[in-house]
Amino acid sequence: MKKYARVSYAVRCQIFALKKTQTPISTIAKLLGYHKSTVYRELKRNRGCRQYFPERAQRFADLRAKQRIRKPVIYAQIKRTIINRLSLGWSPEIIVGRLKEEKVASMSHETIYRFLRKNPEHATKLKYYKRRGYGRYRQLMERPKWMVGIKERPEIVEKRSRFGDWERDTMYVKNRGFLLVCLERKSRLIKIAELQTHKAEEVAWMTTKLVKSAGRKIHTMTNDNGGEFRWKNPLGYRCFYCEPHKPHQRGSIENAIGLLRQYIKRDTNLKDVDLRMIENKVNSRPRKVLDFKTPIEVFYNK
Repeated sequence: MKKYARVSYAVRCQIFALKKTQTPISTIAKLLGYHKSTVYRELKRNRGCRQYFPERAQRFADLRAKQRIRKPVIYAQIKRTIINRLSLGWSPEIIVGRLKEEKVASMSHETIYRFLRKNPEHATKLKYYKRRGYGRYRQLMERPKWMVGIKERPEIVEKRSRFGDWERDTMYVKNRGFLLVCLERKSRLIKIAELQTHKAEEVAWMTTKLVKSAGRKIHTMTNDNGGEFRWKNPLGYRCFYCEPHKPHQRGSIENAIGLLRQYIKRDTNLKDVDLRMIENKVNSRPRKVLDFKTPIEVFYNK
């Protein structure tokens, strides 16, 4: 039995033709891939006065579809009230609770957030406007056309059959410090470096310097959609960007950061650790995925 789907005009024509040949309803349902109750309901609701015709049935279905359209919750008067209360510094949750208390309207706070996304000129009234959550949403909406999605990445990268395909990400530590982490996909070799700023230009420069220090040609770089990776100028290799909210598309770098967290906690001060020593520790650690060889042995063929 196939998944739920509404009866289309083509299916209605088939029901009409099969019924003309006096085919049993149970057989019609099995041939079309529907439950027999669906066919019975279709004949009962759309047959008109006496007989079932597909054209008439389609008109009835279209009319019901128009009636199913949800009426807007935020209309003119409610809209003015919401905007005024946002100006007072009220959060959408407080506005919704107060409207319900005053018996003016009943809605979800998500309804107000959807309204603000469609009317961004009023979003500035939010307390956390341009903070982390809203910034991620804005970042998604403002994705430049030059960014190449991961679906366009060559298949050879997915197979891990060559050296030089890298992934990268950043990890945060104490006092808002952060590290750049790069991982070579085939050997799982990890390279780490401290960043002074979060600017895309510095991240791009440090990435090239860090990866070139490994001593092999760079083919591709895969990363997330963060603003620190949005450097348009050519770097000598192609960059690919994962789809939003899909970290599994670059799961190797996520796993690498998990390994580094054994030595670099969120409350670690970078002045108290030796990054090169930690990098060597992780790269000298045998990996099950490499048949218990170390990343150094695989990458340098030693």
